[in-house]
Amino acid sequence: MKMKFLSAAVICSLMISCASNEENKMFKPNIPDSFPKSFWMEGHRGARGLSPENTIPSMIKAIDHGANFIEVDLYLTKDEQILVAHDPLPNFRHTLYEDGTEITADDAKKFVFHQMNYEDIKKFDVGSKFFETYPEQEKIKVSMPLFGEMIDSVEAYTKTKGLQPVVYNIELKTSPYYDSIGYNATPQVLVDKLMELIKSKNIGDRYYIQSFDKRVLVYSKEKYPQVPLGFLTGDGKVSMSQHLDELGFLPDMYIPAYGITTKELIDSVHAKGMKFVNWTVNEKADMQRLIEWGVDGIITDYMDRLDTVVNKK
Repeated sequence: MKMKFLSAAVICSLMISCASNEENKMFKPNIPDSFPKSFWMEGHRGARGLSPENTIPSMIKAIDHGANFIEVDLYLTKDEQILVAHDPLPNFRHTLYEDGTEITADDAKKFVFHQMNYEDIKKFDVGSKFFETYPEQEKIKVSMPLFGEMIDSVEAYTKTKGLQPVVYNIELKTSPYYDSIGYNATPQVLVDKLMELIKSKNIGDRYYIQSFDKRVLVYSKEKYPQVPLGFLTGDGKVSMSQHLDELGFLPDMYIPAYGITTKELIDSVHAKGMKFVNWTVNEKADMQRLIEWGVDGIITDYMDRLDTVVNKK
């Protein structure tokens, strides 16, 4: 009888595959007990479709429509305060000077938040101007807040209303390009400042950090291993495996853009033990499809629509 032998290369491949499968089975995402056990309903920049983005009224509006997570974007100001803003300078499409006059695209470039003190930044009005992309937005004169101020307001609101405390999905807006032109602090500085602020607030472990910048996640993993981490991606040309290889570890949440999401990707992410959260999903039919496919959470500009889909209102 002939005996068949496996080549060394095949044996090695099988061993790596088994080890990889075993690692995936062993991985459990770092999801604190304080996180909702129900579907993750995440208000993108608050309730961006209904209220000026990344403002305190927008966060309150999202909570009123059922958000159990609120998503914010952060920068560090010149005077080392943590600012809630999506862009590194005023977005002329929905920002006015303090006196109500228009800001041109060229003028906006003169005001880089990382190079300004907060006392000057808060003079901008980010809620009175009609924003054609989101015509349903309420028009209110409102400033960009500090993150600490926002936390205080949100915590007070949920307590007063007898609501469950929300989880803060914190996106850090860093990149090697931003480093090179002085648009934000480096990942290390911003993460350390954020953790310093978090410790001063009474929110326990109701937060996680997400970023497109892998450096943020690597640094956070090394220095603050207790913090849940989410990897953001909108690049459909790079596979999940390549992203994870570059990251060097499995994040707790894999957070791709809706446009690159497939049922197969969701299943692959879950097979590795990670949570799957989608951004930014604004149509009810798309929300319903993703829920049927098994996503763990949805980030949306329209919390009222997601509330209707999830809770069958």
